[in-house]
Amino acid sequence: MLRSLYYKLSPKQRLLLRRVVYFPVDLFRKRHELEPPKGYVYTGPGNYIEIGELFFAYFKTYGNIQPNSRILDIGSGIGRMAIPFTKFLTSDGTYEGFDVVKQGVDWCTEHISSKYPNFHFKHTPLKNDLYNLNTNEEAKNFIFPYENKSFDFAFLTSVFTHMMPIDVLHYLGEIHRVLDTEKICFATFFILDETSKKQMQTSKMNFSVQHGTYALMDEKVKEANVAFDKDYIFSEFEAKGFEILHFFPGTWSGRTENTLSYQDIIVLKKN
Repeated sequence: MLRSLYYKLSPKQRLLLRRVVYFPVDLFRKRHELEPPKGYVYTGPGNYIEIGELFFAYFKTYGNIQPNSRILDIGSGIGRMAIPFTKFLTSDGTYEGFDVVKQGVDWCTEHISSKYPNFHFKHTPLKNDLYNLNTNEEAKNFIFPYENKSFDFAFLTSVFTHMMPIDVLHYLGEIHRVLDTEKICFATFFILDETSKKQMQTSKMNFSVQHGTYALMDEKVKEANVAFDKDYIFSEFEAKGFEILHFFPGTWSGRTENTLSYQDIIVLKKN
């Protein structure tokens, strides 16, 4: 019920609501030196610093990242995943992030890039039901502003979960283009297989609006949550030139075995 009411607000209203709700907390709460106020964090629940550190551990385990790696953060949000890299990358390494929400990019530029000049964040104002309705520019037409083979590691956390299939397929092509050969892409999804389809019936994450190869939770705000049929999206990974190295189901549907996170995690290698 609350989720449906939240989605009825415009993206701008949702950002404002978070600031109002968390203002009393932010007024007195002690924060990490690079942690934004809770009212500014529009991506994901939970502890900002702990979640960033958790995923950074996954990146080291599965991404083959090095202190001089060239990192691409697709949907960089408000810096949750960038902060652990500030203590890992040397001046020979680079961190590039882009996001559709200007608020996050501005915060990252002011608080991270100002201290770490090899960290750069770009605002890419693309249309999205959940985050940005102030443009007609679509993700399916967006060319990443980077040269071929520019990166050693690319990742997307809670990005493909908010994109329609045509946009996801275009992004996969762009990721393949900008990744160097045999380098890694780490992405989170909502994946529909026999187990998740069955278990989600009793979960708050019930993708009941079926569209064949993908499903939605809310037809009116399509990109609020998007899930993909496993066979379909796995075949598309391979068609785009990726090898599937790992698939870790998430807990979103009620799963408890072989899970690493709330969302499903997929690790791809560029062939």
